[in-house]
Amino acid sequence: MNVQVKGVRIFAALLIIVIVIGIVLLFWNNKSSSPTQAFIEKWLTNPNGTIATYVLPDDEFETDLAKGREALSESLGLWMQYAIVVDNRKLFEKAHQTLIAYFMEEEGFIYWKLNELGTSQVYTNALVDDLRIMEALFQAQRKWGGNYGMTAVIIGEFWNTQSQVDFLTDYYDLQYGYSSKTISLSYIDPVAIESMWERGLLDAEKAQRTIGILRKAPMKGGFYPKSYGASGYRFTDEVHMVDQGLAAYHQAKLGIVSEDFLAFVKKEISEAGVVYGRYKLGNGQPTVEYESPSVYGFLLMYCMEIGEKELAEKIYNRMIAFRNDEKDSPYYGGYSVDKSGNTHVFDNLVPMLAEQVYLGR
Repeated sequence: MNVQVKGVRIFAALLIIVIVIGIVLLFWNNKSSSPTQAFIEKWLTNPNGTIATYVLPDDEFETDLAKGREALSESLGLWMQYAIVVDNRKLFEKAHQTLIAYFMEEEGFIYWKLNELGTSQVYTNALVDDLRIMEALFQAQRKWGGNYGMTAVIIGEFWNTQSQVDFLTDYYDLQYGYSSKTISLSYIDPVAIESMWERGLLDAEKAQRTIGILRKAPMKGGFYPKSYGASGYRFTDEVHMVDQGLAAYHQAKLGIVSEDFLAFVKKEISEAGVVYGRYKLGNGQPTVEYESPSVYGFLLMYCMEIGEKELAEKIYNRMIAFRNDEKDSPYYGGYSVDKSGNTHVFDNLVPMLAEQVYLGR
């Protein structure tokens, strides 16, 4: 009898331990997952697994714009980065399969956008998106193993062979065999470029020339140049804060704190309480009345990178004000969803990623 009682007690104790572990795992999964991820999977995922640009369809086609259910390599790269940050290999593997099946040609060329069915009507890629995807693949290789690094190498080799000047440029046109002659400052991801250099996918001179464009960028009125080409740096009269935030974030990866830009952001947050989507270069006044969760997302990651945690908290709180936190809503977790149920995927992916970076601090 005593043996039986002892056995029952041991079984009961083990059962309690299993239940506790299950509760802890459930809590951890809920803690590390994002309601925005669920929103994207529900409303912004095409039947073939590609990520749509908008919730609502749009049959009108434009070469240089993404509309409706078209899928972007930009979205795929941000999704990959998110999967790494939340340590979700299954999510990443699906993204890798999507890359191979739909976006990428055998020689490493990646279409910057596809239609809803997964075919392309354009013949250009985008450096910033390819660097983001490539670096995510290298990180996944280090984290989980697998053949992710092989895919990244193919992408890097393509860019190395197709670049036609002594620095990387914005895009390559597969149809005409033509490379852009300029590079946007926000496209220069120094971590990804250094990964190419370290693996022999880009010679040292071209890598350092490209990174140097960002490292030595002059500032005007607290803002970065838009691009760089044969005639040098080019500023635009109206600056887009997505570009500015991304350039600042990439420069911070080099250990550079852009004091003028940081001062501008601090001033806007302290005086206006917001950062608008666009500003006038000459006087630093907003040219639009809208805010963007994606702007806040890049600014948040920038602040975390340079250790500005107090400013980061303010930006984070402003960012999540655009998120639907009503659990009974069909759009729970979505950012900037309008009355028709529509939203842009970029304004969901960037803040979703930034939130995980911020919470994982």
